[in-house]
Amino acid sequence: MKNSSKYYNIPSFIDPPGCLEEYLPDPRIPNETIEIAVFQEHRFAFYYWLKWTNANDGVIPSLVTYDWHQDLCPPYEDQRCDLKKLDTVNSGEVAFYTWAKLSHFNDVQIYAAALLNKIKDVYIICRQNTSRKSTMTIKDFYGNTHTVFIFKSQEEFLKHILNIKDEQLYFDIDLDYLTISNPSSMGGTQQSKNYTFLKKEQIVEQFAYSNPSIGFVIDCLAGFTIATEPGFCGGLKNANKYFHLLEGIYFTEPLFSGDIHRSGPEWKYKLNP
Repeated sequence: MKNSSKYYNIPSFIDPPGCLEEYLPDPRIPNETIEIAVFQEHRFAFYYWLKWTNANDGVIPSLVTYDWHQDLCPPYEDQRCDLKKLDTVNSGEVAFYTWAKLSHFNDVQIYAAALLNKIKDVYIICRQNTSRKSTMTIKDFYGNTHTVFIFKSQEEFLKHILNIKDEQLYFDIDLDYLTISNPSSMGGTQQSKNYTFLKKEQIVEQFAYSNPSIGFVIDCLAGFTIATEPGFCGGLKNANKYFHLLEGIYFTEPLFSGDIHRSGPEWKYKLNP
């Protein structure tokens, strides 16, 4: 960590490598924006959750994540010491830690963010079957308790929505959630040697703003992270295909398409204030 300090004052090194950000006007709050962050490896969401919570006037949003996997492993012992000492307001240090120290298996980012009290509670909609109970708790470094809820379907999550009292939520999607059979992973309900995916109509139905479970999250949106994870989607071509499909659900134009001649994408939906 010490050897990286000389880079912290160089702006181009502050964000983790390979990450892209788009700022869209928040239609609910004048002069405010909502940031969308896109990256290949899911662990980089950790950087953005910390960044957004640090700038959120003391409010700690909860997390709603759609993922084939649960991604609930605790940080390994060699990560935990540096995590506890991490200067979370130093974006360069957080970026370096996320890239160099946070597990490259991309399965500890949720637990690590909760340990630092940068996300409140966690709602996971996933396909992976494990021995974990549907509800668990994480006690952070400061003595706060965070509750994690695991749902096996969007319908289960929808039934729970009335119990969610948060006014702000982070929305997180790992594109491998769109796979049904995923031969790169273990613990699924439908396994084969080949990748199979939700049909386009199913994806649109599940992720459209008109779906109550999605509309609820977006109306409380404090930040949006998308992990493309091509290694768990059957390759870069598949990941790009399904990323483009999600773009078409939420935005008027492709993300990152704005330049000096055009304003770029906007939300397709008029979000509720």
